[in-house]
Amino acid sequence: MRISLQQIETFYWVARLGGFHAAARHQHLTQPTISARIQELEEHLGVRLFERRRSRSGLTPAGRDALATAEKLLQLADNLERIGKHSDPLKGLLRLGANESIAHAGLADLLTQLKTRYPQMKIELTIDVGVALGRKLGARELDVAILNDSTDAPHVVETAIGHTDLHWVASPRLVPDPNVTPDDLVSVPVITVSPPSSNHSLVMNWFRGAGCTPENVSSCNSLSMMLRLVAAGHAAAVLSPAIMRPDIDAGLIHVLNTERPITQQGFFVAYQDERHSGVNTIVELAKDVLTRSRVLIPD
Repeated sequence: MRISLQQIETFYWVARLGGFHAAARHQHLTQPTISARIQELEEHLGVRLFERRRSRSGLTPAGRDALATAEKLLQLADNLERIGKHSDPLKGLLRLGANESIAHAGLADLLTQLKTRYPQMKIELTIDVGVALGRKLGARELDVAILNDSTDAPHVVETAIGHTDLHWVASPRLVPDPNVTPDDLVSVPVITVSPPSSNHSLVMNWFRGAGCTPENVSSCNSLSMMLRLVAAGHAAAVLSPAIMRPDIDAGLIHVLNTERPITQQGFFVAYQDERHSGVNTIVELAKDVLTRSRVLIPD
């Protein structure tokens, strides 16, 4: 009996989603059916494709080799289906990641536009710090992510869409004069996204570059809480003014003028190389939404 496309597709989804249960849910099949297909494929190939674990099913070395071939075969099958008809390249499951500043700035708008254009697409969303999103991309736990942090995974492609617009911000009650130097902020409580985030590194490198060390640095992985603490006068932070415009307009927060500029970060749309079909649409939509929100400055 020859290897079937169904077996290859099931193998692909177990590998991508990290488990038999998740693949069964995605393919609308029973878990015994998924297990039977994988067992038949392994018997035909004469190798084990997965190391069975309680929480996830990791690929064996042979499984990793087989995945690369399976991806090519499924891409060829998709190309064959598109002959003679216009097929939507963005359909099925899209596991989309974004950091919290992007989520605040325009993620809801981006999701609305994607769902309107691609009604057959199902989106699973992950909001996390950029370092964590990069790890998930590297582990194939995300298809696409919009983030500031680059990843070295060989199977991840990155498209630059612009750079950040970051500034020191604080409550006038904490820092009355908006014209400050690094020495002025040394004794001011500072809050960053938890290390090893790019936000934390940016802040610490800013102080180090000026030859000083902040006395009181706190960390938080909730951007909403960071904004509340800054508005209440408990800390200064390096953030995009675009995500706190109501607080700035109300006079609760002001943008500080520093003699030492902030190093702006790049924005990337990063994706698995096998998901290249249709990703240009996500890139353009993300660029448009984030530019209009003024979180992104296009290159």
